[in-house]
Amino acid sequence: MRTLLPPPPPSSPEYSATLASLAARILYPNPLPSSTTGSPLYILNSAAFPSTQDTNYDDLAPYVLARLPSSETLIAGLEYEIFFFAAPAEGKEHKKNRPGWHWYLQIYQLLPRVLRKRLRRLWIVGAENWIRILVEGALAVGGGKGRKKVLFLRSWRGLRDYGVAIEKVCVPPMAWEAAKRKTKKPASCGQEESKAGRRAFGVQGPLPVVRGDSSDGNEVRLPRVLREATSFLLMEECVKTKGVFRVNAKAVQVELLRDCYERGQQFVIWKEMDAVLSFPCWREGVGDVGVEELEEKDGFDVHAAAGLIKLWYNELREPICPPPCYQALKKFYGDKELELEPWQLVELLKPDAGWTFLSATARRILNMHLLPLLSRVTKFKEWNQMSADSLAVCFAPALLRGPDIEEDMKIMDIIRRLLGLMVANWEAHLAPVLGLSYEKFEKELHLPKAIDDREDPLEEGDQATLPMDAQMNGITLVDNDGSASDTAPEEGDDRHAHHEDEPPPLPPRPRTFADTEGQRPPLPPRIRSSTITDVLSTGLMSGPRQSPNDGFDGQVRRKPAPTMQPLPRYSMVVGSSNQAPATLEHMPFYNTGDQPIEEPDDAMAEMDLPEYEPVPGSSSRTVISRKPVPQTSPKGES
Repeated sequence: MRTLLPPPPPSSPEYSATLASLAARILYPNPLPSSTTGSPLYILNSAAFPSTQDTNYDDLAPYVLARLPSSETLIAGLEYEIFFFAAPAEGKEHKKNRPGWHWYLQIYQLLPRVLRKRLRRLWIVGAENWIRILVEGALAVGGGKGRKKVLFLRSWRGLRDYGVAIEKVCVPPMAWEAAKRKTKKPASCGQEESKAGRRAFGVQGPLPVVRGDSSDGNEVRLPRVLREATSFLLMEECVKTKGVFRVNAKAVQVELLRDCYERGQQFVIWKEMDAVLSFPCWREGVGDVGVEELEEKDGFDVHAAAGLIKLWYNELREPICPPPCYQALKKFYGDKELELEPWQLVELLKPDAGWTFLSATARRILNMHLLPLLSRVTKFKEWNQMSADSLAVCFAPALLRGPDIEEDMKIMDIIRRLLGLMVANWEAHLAPVLGLSYEKFEKELHLPKAIDDREDPLEEGDQATLPMDAQMNGITLVDNDGSASDTAPEEGDDRHAHHEDEPPPLPPRPRTFADTEGQRPPLPPRIRSSTITDVLSTGLMSGPRQSPNDGFDGQVRRKPAPTMQPLPRYSMVVGSSNQAPATLEHMPFYNTGDQPIEEPDDAMAEMDLPEYEPVPGSSSRTVISRKPVPQTSPKGES
């Protein structure tokens, strides 16, 4: 490919709609400009490249480059940036069939001069090291200016180091999955960004408070994750999908969606066949994203939306049916033959109910979202094969989260029967009495008018991410050691004044007895006896009772070790089992040969040995049994 010609116009018979559709998936403009320079931003997705066996890349190149800004626009002084997600799609076969890097370099060299000159930055995310060496070498040969414009990043997380707001970039799911596989990380792409706080899942207040001007401060709304996922699921092309809420979604896609909403990703692509979720925020950027041109695998499908809704209910900080209500459920609703009337179900869901096992937040969530959603899905049960009982079976596990799994399994049958009855009677009996309707439910799913309500706020109360000034605001440090510094300083006394340049004072250390104003006598010497007589003799029990900390001198006192008795000269004295050993001084010693042992010498007699008194009635003669010395035979005798 030596020359690069523009693609034929759409009215020409040589124009290929297939190649144009592929080009729209590979390169498209971002809805919002670059967060660092304000220039138009384009996304180049390597995971969307087709196989070289099915597509001629020389014919595809003009259609791809035609999606860049025109030369007339760039001549006027406009610059642009490109985010190139270089990680390939899943599968070794697709990786081998994609074009080599020489094709990318050839395309760059064949670009018009104005396109290369007005390119402000080329971000290459997820490329391997050998690719980096190859590209930098080729750009260095072609010209030094092009080399300065290219920046390599191992993963998209590195964009934050350069001040790029990844939540303002419209990245398709294929690029997210490819980048996650490239970094070989667990399915938690937004975990590092979510350390500042929770935004959508498991928050303290599951229903955010409306912050618009028309609100009185007490109204609540549905979170963004439920609003968008439910709006996409209830589209006619999606709600008719067979097995909705029953067929499990891909775990990777559900985790990616969870991280996107926790991170505050502004653009999430939902697409199922011809159904595309589009909000007015798509039109707030420099260019329009052609979502309709993307294929089904370029967006999250209906099963991913259903799995995300169930995940939101499963991760509620306080489940819909907490463990304390299990006993009441068994007592009043444990009988399988019990038939409940609609008015009994109304009493459970009323906001001002006198008694119900559901909390006020749980009743509001059921009335605002879950029951209208499931009731609407049952209207299309001829297509999706999902009745009220089937939906109750799918959602009952998400409403329970107790410490005992066996206990949850026992309660799950009761919750399934109650939820099935509520869904079946919602539109005809429950909603009219509660003052609700499907029209109000659709209104809750619309995009809020106030811009502040389009995104959910971070959970409050986490001061770890706040600056030091915000953390110290409203906190007063007061010495609590009982010293004179607790009182307010006198006028003109600046000893306790805190200067802005100095750090705040540290808490007071534990003081010893010597630091106190009143000197008290120290504790008496270490007690050598543990008997009550010796303790009383020291005088500790006399006088007023003292506190355990009174007179503490900072030394740790331990119980003294017992005194050791002198050991006898012989290691063991063996006698009758019923007799006590006699006094060693008057004890004769015998061996088995009846040879008397020498009497102890004077040094032995002068030793201060303990005296043992024999037991009355025992014999005074104790014999030590010893092995006789072997007799040596004269020489010559056998």
